[in-house]
Amino acid sequence: MFHVLLIHFIITSAFVNDAQVCSEKSTECMKSESEESRACPRIINREGWEARRALSSTLMPERPVRYVVVHHGGVPRYCYNRSSCSAILRSYQDHHLDNNHWSDIGYQFVIGEDGNVYQGRGWDKVGAHAPGYNSQSIGICVIGDFTERLPNALALTALHKLIECGIEMKKLRTDYRVIGHRQARNTQCPGNAFYQYVRKMPNWMNSPDLLLSS
Repeated sequence: MFHVLLIHFIITSAFVNDAQVCSEKSTECMKSESEESRACPRIINREGWEARRALSSTLMPERPVRYVVVHHGGVPRYCYNRSSCSAILRSYQDHHLDNNHWSDIGYQFVIGEDGNVYQGRGWDKVGAHAPGYNSQSIGICVIGDFTERLPNALALTALHKLIECGIEMKKLRTDYRVIGHRQARNTQCPGNAFYQYVRKMPNWMNSPDLLLSS
């Protein structure tokens, strides 16, 4: 009887330990740069979406930065949970690395219609998303094609909270300006429907100054 109880205790302990390890790993994956900030949405770090390692990076020359550039993915692939959003995000990074020959995914952050924000280059690294603005902007992309419809409420809420987060963390200037990607170059991004929404966002700028830096 003693041996049976001992075996039961060992097996039970093993399962408890496995659960604790799994929980710890999950928590680690969900940690964000902004976990202590009330204004910030949930931000999935690079480990959490299984990002490839960046080939190189450059720090923003001046912080906090002035511009937020809003993008959409531009292809009709949508996601409503972390697993599918992570898969699409990896495809974005693969394209930017392997086809565009950039050093990493171009955006600082990507938002899914699951309501999560996914860390790309992060707050402090120069992006590759809007020529003329890269070194003084945070590029935020919402996964999907929003030519004919808006992102859902979860994604839009995450977008606004991420901007608030940037201000609170002193990554964005309090007098920041929002522009759509099409204001920086000849493109339809962030889609006609979404761009009409962007134009009504606080601090949207009709005629942004073209920066001389990349």
